[in-house]
Amino acid sequence: MPLVTRGWDSPANYADDSHIQDYQDSGLATFQPDTCPIDTISCQRSDVDPCCSPKNGLLVLSQQWDTRWGPSDAFTIHGLWPDTCAGKMLPGDGCDSTRSYTNISSIVEATDPALLRELNTFWPSNKGDNNWFWTHEWVKHGTCVTTLHPRCYAHDDYVPQQEVVDYFRSVLALRAKYNVFQALNASGIVPTEPETGRRPKNTYTLTQFKQAIRAAWGVEPNVKCIGRRLQEVQIWFKVRGRDTYYPVDPWGQDTCRLISYQQKSSN
Repeated sequence: MPLVTRGWDSPANYADDSHIQDYQDSGLATFQPDTCPIDTISCQRSDVDPCCSPKNGLLVLSQQWDTRWGPSDAFTIHGLWPDTCAGKMLPGDGCDSTRSYTNISSIVEATDPALLRELNTFWPSNKGDNNWFWTHEWVKHGTCVTTLHPRCYAHDDYVPQQEVVDYFRSVLALRAKYNVFQALNASGIVPTEPETGRRPKNTYTLTQFKQAIRAAWGVEPNVKCIGRRLQEVQIWFKVRGRDTYYPVDPWGQDTCRLISYQQKSSN
């Protein structure tokens, strides 16, 4: 399904009162977040309001290592991806076509310019078009975080597209808390000198990577490679309450045995 633009390309339109009125008239403005139990664990109960606990309550934070992009001492973000509680992927076109916004950069900048700068640093596109990348991640994944649906906000506090900003802010906070570069470094795993060729010889083992992440956070990651070259490190989460993420053992597959983790060339 093609992305649907809302036609709100001007930041001045983000606080359109008619959008708030539509929200109130729809009958969705009755939810009160402070009524949610704080100790609910995602995927444990089916009778919980999806505003109080994510319906798609198994999520993976994927951090990528691309030697062309991002700070030399940081993994960048690929995305935070909700899955079903059975570990199944959600629809490729997302969960809510009415919120398939295509102007993510403008939405974020209008609310929090500092957040936009952080996104540019830690969530860059390896194709050079950050807004396209963030749009893809929001439409496919962000719209599937049920606790960020507009009806899940107290209506007196809701600002149109606030859930977009909250999604990207929460993912950046997770990246900072679960800093893969620092976790690997603490176990003596550091980027090596660049090598040419398809089969680099200066490598780490998958076991070393898994042990380093387990030492940091008590769970193992999934590690993805292209050939031997490190591509991504993925950490899986469930959620306590509405938005307290905690790591769990992985549900995915590894694609590495020997791992070439090379220094970045762009810095």
